[in-house]
Amino acid sequence: MKKVCFRLLLAVCLVFSGLPLTFNPVSVQASDASEPAPEIKPTKPNGLDVLFDNTHGQTAGAADWVIDGAFSDFANAVADNGYYVKELRKNTPITLADLQQYEVFVIPEANIPYKKSEQDAMIEYVKSGGSIFFISDHYNADRNKNRWDSSEVMNGYRRGAYNDPTKGMSADEKNSAAMQGVESSDWLAMNFGLRFRYNAVGDVNATKIVKPEESFGITQGVNSVAMHAGSTVMITDPTKAKGIVYLPEGLTEADKWGPSVDQGVYFGGGVQEGAYAAISKLGKGKAAFIGDSSPVEDATPKYLREENGQTKKTYDGFKEQDDAKLLTNLMNWLAKQEAYTNFTEAGIPLDTVSPTLDMEVPANSTEPQPEPWAPPAAGYKWYDSSTFAPGSYNGPKKENPTPAYSIIHQDVLPNAEEFQIRVVLDQLTPNQVVTDLQVGIYVDGGQQVAKFKQENGTWPSSYGYSSSFSAKADATGRATKEITVQMKPGTKGDANLRLRQGKNNLLTKRVKVDNVPSVPLPGDNGGLPSLITVADARTKAEGTTVTVEGTITSQPGAFGAKGFYMQDSTAGIYVYQQEDGFNVGDVVRVTAPTKLFNTEFELENIVKIEKKGTAQVPTPKVVTELNESNQGQLVTLEYVTIQNMKQVGKAFEFDALQGDNVTKVRVDERTGMKYSEFSTLYANGNVVTVSGVSSIFKGVYQLKPLSYDHVKLADKEAPVIADIAVKDFFVTDTFVPEMKVTDKGSGVDSIVVTLNGESVTQPLTITPLQLFPGEHVVKVVATDKAGNKSEKSFNIVAKMDVDHLDELLVIGKEKNYMTSKSVVKILETKVAEIQQAETLLIQKGKLTSLRVFVESLADKNIDSHYAKFWKF
Repeated sequence: MKKVCFRLLLAVCLVFSGLPLTFNPVSVQASDASEPAPEIKPTKPNGLDVLFDNTHGQTAGAADWVIDGAFSDFANAVADNGYYVKELRKNTPITLADLQQYEVFVIPEANIPYKKSEQDAMIEYVKSGGSIFFISDHYNADRNKNRWDSSEVMNGYRRGAYNDPTKGMSADEKNSAAMQGVESSDWLAMNFGLRFRYNAVGDVNATKIVKPEESFGITQGVNSVAMHAGSTVMITDPTKAKGIVYLPEGLTEADKWGPSVDQGVYFGGGVQEGAYAAISKLGKGKAAFIGDSSPVEDATPKYLREENGQTKKTYDGFKEQDDAKLLTNLMNWLAKQEAYTNFTEAGIPLDTVSPTLDMEVPANSTEPQPEPWAPPAAGYKWYDSSTFAPGSYNGPKKENPTPAYSIIHQDVLPNAEEFQIRVVLDQLTPNQVVTDLQVGIYVDGGQQVAKFKQENGTWPSSYGYSSSFSAKADATGRATKEITVQMKPGTKGDANLRLRQGKNNLLTKRVKVDNVPSVPLPGDNGGLPSLITVADARTKAEGTTVTVEGTITSQPGAFGAKGFYMQDSTAGIYVYQQEDGFNVGDVVRVTAPTKLFNTEFELENIVKIEKKGTAQVPTPKVVTELNESNQGQLVTLEYVTIQNMKQVGKAFEFDALQGDNVTKVRVDERTGMKYSEFSTLYANGNVVTVSGVSSIFKGVYQLKPLSYDHVKLADKEAPVIADIAVKDFFVTDTFVPEMKVTDKGSGVDSIVVTLNGESVTQPLTITPLQLFPGEHVVKVVATDKAGNKSEKSFNIVAKMDVDHLDELLVIGKEKNYMTSKSVVKILETKVAEIQQAETLLIQKGKLTSLRVFVESLADKNIDSHYAKFWKF
């Protein structure tokens, strides 16, 4: 049989001027303020325009609040309502001219303070009919570590630095362009009638919603809005400002954001805590406010971190609760021109002034902790974009790789059977979409000799180029497309296989055609690394892309986004990903780079993930401690004692004590386990067996239970100590009392035996002449592995009689308790006479004589201790 093989047609890397590589919505290549700003054009324009600020650190740290990044879901939702959406990008201060053509100006979590000239421009813009949407976050977010949080930027002053906005800054920071013209004032309150609090509330759903008829319809369809570490606003002038969404009442310090620098919750939630979302009216324009970026963000960050070039991790907050509904309703209200200039003219109930802590008075405020919250990375300067990492916004450019094209096919193409080819595009930008691609096969002279099956499964009526198709790159920058081909009958010999985009030739290669059988294409792993064990993956350097397969052990989303733990027979690992459709017990194959996040080794920035089947969830293995060897796996700690149980935000913790080992146990309430219920089932001091995922957070190992079934009380039954079957013995014999201890629960851990109050080794062995004749006490104390203890005492009787006098004498001779042979001879005679006495009366008399004899020689020719055994 003729050998059929496959050939990989490798493209020469070509650069085509004007070659249209289409992006969706735009390239993820990092850009700067000098490049054209992204825009979103609505399908059905309503004639209104929205501008998103990206001039004040909106992409600092983990933030990626741009319309083609992690605010894209929100921006596209706005565009879907007919608005033209554009990003404001520039390296000079904002002016009134920048804003005037837009109905709404959105400020996503600014991290660089606005200059007074910019504040003045914004006030003039609003008074003239424009609207601003202020999106803030919790205190101490400080994405770029410049000491300014978004709440401080928007309020107009720094907490604890009201008299000096540059307090604590270096000379270079103070003299930077970013800080020139920055003045401290209570700007937001003076103009909009409210002020962002510096509180920091954790994971809470805001369910106290103002009625639609009292909120201009903004809250129509809104029942709950998610907060994940955010702040609220206090109302300082009810004629200008009004709250429309509030946190629930009854919040305590347990509801604060974990790293909060103060009590986190100021007034117990509800209206007193301040509004989570609020609105304001100033002149002809309006403003809206929300205390957290979480409801606005999505999981599609565009840029790398400017500080260190690491990948950002954002979340699908826009899809949570009724977040999207509230935000789009707010945008519609902001864009609508209305004549009233304050809320007293609007016919709605006015709020009352919010209560204020003394530390919230701007001039009285202090820094609870030194700022910034962490030192910046070496070389990074928040005010100098030349120090930013490549791949970040305004950072140094990364060279785009030149695309490479290839086609995989049989060595000889069949002319009488259908066959497949695989078009491969490499070295693209991750997630790039290349459109208007076509393939064709022609002979010299230009005649087309192939048909290509269309997307709907039909064949074209004539030979020619394929229908246009698109290919989307994966996270590695690779895209593929498989196409079924049918050659014109009778075609034989050389031909040309071409890939083009529009009219531009990307690749042309000579191929051979003949009457050969069709052979399936070889498997394609997409250039991905080969499958290895999870244990092998854990040995790879951070950033290494690996392919692993294992069983999902935790419910996706239990620890954020849609991430989960998985493990194979060798090890476990956390997978941070965003796709739906996975469940506990699914066997998945994941390709992703390794990442060390808060010291936990994990996979993120998923290249490829697919379900391969289902399997039984592995049984947790019993361990005595958590360490690198079991991180990421289901494990069990047996017979540990609960101590220091407490609630921490939307989680609770306790220490698990076992001997000298102390293990932190942390329970995330997203698992369904609640502190309020758990604390009724278990208390400090309880001995339990606890299972969960072995994890680590910032260098501290912690066990993470996944359900109530993962914590069980250890047995409460103490060990059972059986009675001693034989309790008497002769002092001349060796006696080993049989002591049986059992425990059907956790098992016997220790047994302590005492004889007449003195500890003895086990098994208890009483040697000849160890005990004098009479009663003696044996005490047994048994403890099981759960800590249950039982104890029992037994009276044993040491005996001596006439029949054992000869044995007593033998022991004395062997131990040299008698120093005179004549004394030994006399004792032998007396013992024989006693044992051979004809009557008890005679025996008794001789026995008395013997005792007197022994006593008279005690401490002389007979050992005094030994002599006592003859008195019975």
